[in-house]
Amino acid sequence: MGTITLSSEDSGSNSILSNTFIDYYMPEANGDFVKVYLYLLRLQQGSHTACSISKIADHLQCTDNDVERAIKYWIGKDLLQYSLDDAGRPVGLILCQPQQPASAQPTRIVDFQLIRQDMRPDSASDSSATADAPVKKRASSGRSAGTPREAAQPSAAELERLLTDENFKFLIDHAAALFEPRALTNKDINTLSYIYSTLELPLEVCECLLEYCADDKEKHPERMNAEYYKKIATTWAEQEVRTEADAKLATSRHFFGTQILRALGIRDRYMPTDAEIRMLEDWRTRFGFSDEMLILACETGLRRRPSSVSFDYVQGILESWYKQGFKTPQDVEKLDHSKVSRKASPAKSGQSDFIQGSLADDLDVIEQLSLKKAKES
Repeated sequence: MGTITLSSEDSGSNSILSNTFIDYYMPEANGDFVKVYLYLLRLQQGSHTACSISKIADHLQCTDNDVERAIKYWIGKDLLQYSLDDAGRPVGLILCQPQQPASAQPTRIVDFQLIRQDMRPDSASDSSATADAPVKKRASSGRSAGTPREAAQPSAAELERLLTDENFKFLIDHAAALFEPRALTNKDINTLSYIYSTLELPLEVCECLLEYCADDKEKHPERMNAEYYKKIATTWAEQEVRTEADAKLATSRHFFGTQILRALGIRDRYMPTDAEIRMLEDWRTRFGFSDEMLILACETGLRRRPSSVSFDYVQGILESWYKQGFKTPQDVEKLDHSKVSRKASPAKSGQSDFIQGSLADDLDVIEQLSLKKAKES
């Protein structure tokens, strides 16, 4: 939807903001969502019936995604609705008259009032709730002694303070929108409060973290697991990731580390160890290979030794490729093709079997020699 056409169910030109909106819709809405709604109202009342999402974002000094999320939020609240063309495609927005919502009306974001009520000490009798239940139940017991960095349930006072913090409220709304249709759980809330208040990651870094975890969520739903993004956040805090640029660089490194582990058939952890990361950086520096070549070497090692491949074995493959002057995956592919053709062709008269199966055809021998030499040096 490139250009937004605005119209209203109200035939008049009321320029006063509805008290119903102020009383029932504004208190629980993210501040940016309110800004977008007010600006749409301003445009409609001023007869500015055509505008674009990009122009709205520029005026409000936010992103196109922020505007789109706000529009979806207000559609979920029945304050906006799409106007459709004859083919059923959305071509504009209609501003609807705010109606007093039913008390049980579901929301598309976290209900902060319910969180306050359900996590106060007087609700402790609800002992049957689990950490993974949707956020309408009390989470499990608090932080264990001796584990100050554990993402435990915040105290009632901490929760009350956090839920008056506009940045934290935005972070919860952002997570709810990104993880949709999966509902946020108490474990999500606890983890996000830990990331925000204990690790003290800046808001823009938290946003990048959540956006990375929710990217391609149909294919990788495990990235939205609270334990997954908590581990990433903890690593980023240790690495002093403090800006959006730092977060994007850290994201690419994390993605590469995960690719390396998957290429080695390792699926029980998300990131290489510190020693393995140092080895990866050493490979980049010493051999000058691209990330694609490093991943290919891991895949090659797993194919040859599916039950015993190791980082040392992969290093032997890289050393043999480096000595043979390989630079790209195509160079490796040419060698593989030549091996197949030589093995398929008949031996020439007078040529020994040893020459036909030369060391150039048996990379394992070269790799083992390289490993031995590396260990001795």
